[in-house]
Amino acid sequence: MTRCARSIAGFGVVAAALLVLLTGCHEKPEAAKPTTQPQGASEEHFAGSEGTTVKPVSFIAAATPAPKPTQTLSKEATCVSPECHATLAISKHIHGPVSEKSCYSCHQEDIGGHKFPLKRSGNDTCTFCHAVSGTMSHQHKALEQGCTSCHRPHESNTKFLLKADSVERLCASCHNVPLKKHAHEPFAKGDCTSCHLSHQANNAMLLRGGAGADHCFTCHKDIQQKLAHASNVHKPARTDCVNCHSPHSTDFEHQLKVAQDESCYSCHRGMKTQIKQAPVKHGALTSAEGCSNCHDPHGSTEPKLLLARTDATCLKCHDKAMPATDGHTVPNMKPVLTASAHLHGPNKTGNCSACHDPHGSKEPMLLERAFPRTFYTSFDIAKYDLCFSCHEKALVLNEKTRTLTSFRDGDENLHFVHVNRDAKGRSCKTCHNVHGSDLPKHLASEVPFEGSNWAMPMQFEATSDGGKCTPGCHKEREYKRSKPSTRPTTSPGGVS
Repeated sequence: MTRCARSIAGFGVVAAALLVLLTGCHEKPEAAKPTTQPQGASEEHFAGSEGTTVKPVSFIAAATPAPKPTQTLSKEATCVSPECHATLAISKHIHGPVSEKSCYSCHQEDIGGHKFPLKRSGNDTCTFCHAVSGTMSHQHKALEQGCTSCHRPHESNTKFLLKADSVERLCASCHNVPLKKHAHEPFAKGDCTSCHLSHQANNAMLLRGGAGADHCFTCHKDIQQKLAHASNVHKPARTDCVNCHSPHSTDFEHQLKVAQDESCYSCHRGMKTQIKQAPVKHGALTSAEGCSNCHDPHGSTEPKLLLARTDATCLKCHDKAMPATDGHTVPNMKPVLTASAHLHGPNKTGNCSACHDPHGSKEPMLLERAFPRTFYTSFDIAKYDLCFSCHEKALVLNEKTRTLTSFRDGDENLHFVHVNRDAKGRSCKTCHNVHGSDLPKHLASEVPFEGSNWAMPMQFEATSDGGKCTPGCHKEREYKRSKPSTRPTTSPGGVS
């Protein structure tokens, strides 16, 4: 009481009146009335609402605090003055009982030596009012160390009476998660509680929004909608986003835990072997976006998680001439694939991968199987593995036929005549555009002549009983299916 009088004298009449009025040096503080069925803090409290804190007084703390009392104080003596526990009145955030001058809600009376034991032990002091734990399946480990491992019991300059100056710094005192090149926005902002509950949750990691991907969907609604309407969903995306993504910080784009190709290869190991060992590489896999140039990593309405139907996916790049990894130029495929009157069967269904392997191949042009790259080639059935994976091999093996093909003179198989030759056998692409054409049977109107830039004209004309052509490689020839035409005998390097 004498100390209180000295304080009043030191601050003058006005300060004395204010202190007596507001702090009540001689008034017995009214005890708070804790409920026997505490409801705990409201959801708004943890969601970030500011609210207001009632302060009992506002004054300037004394430059020199008063010495610790040696005598037992009466219950009526105030704990807060400019010289004693001044921060309990002037801090930004003050615990409710303190702001109401109700120290004895938590503490017993002075037992001597200026000691005020707690009325309840450990966390029971806090949980008597704050029912924030013990009712859900996952509890914050810090609770085992006591509420005061995170909170100050009386006052703080930080919301929620935190011991640190922000939620981020408080969490970092235990959870050392370094900031890397790419940070998840809540983590970059230090907003840990936008994803995690502080005390308890029904989800692992104290996640606020649900288990696994459900938590991420609380913000990433676009991905949730995509998966809801996708007929093909990537399994990791269905179960838990952190299979691929780091929820906090990473050195890789898209919050991936590792580089994109390695992320995919962690499951698709066979594909990794194929891509790494393939002599002919697909440029799409070596560019920045890698696998996601063609695949959606979350979900798609197309098989294989393709961004669109196979041909549309391919035309994302192949709608213009572009250099291939082996140095040749891949022509613009869009005019052929979108405007040809007669498309090759796989192209008609948009299935480019029927002939090409988009991940890598040992064959030129990423072909699935062997196919002659040249205009002329000596005959070997193995050279045509690609064609004869669908077409009948007898087409070039049988010299005579009435059923295998319409390209015959009487019963003479003209496919055999053109292709099955030891010298200057014609490959399929000598006469056909393998993707599509405006002529029946995918016949080409012109073809690049061997070893030159000359577009050799084919000048094919169909007739009711066969056809005729006047290509750059021989004079006009005619064939009839009903009976053989009169043709010159085969000459070396020529075609009969």
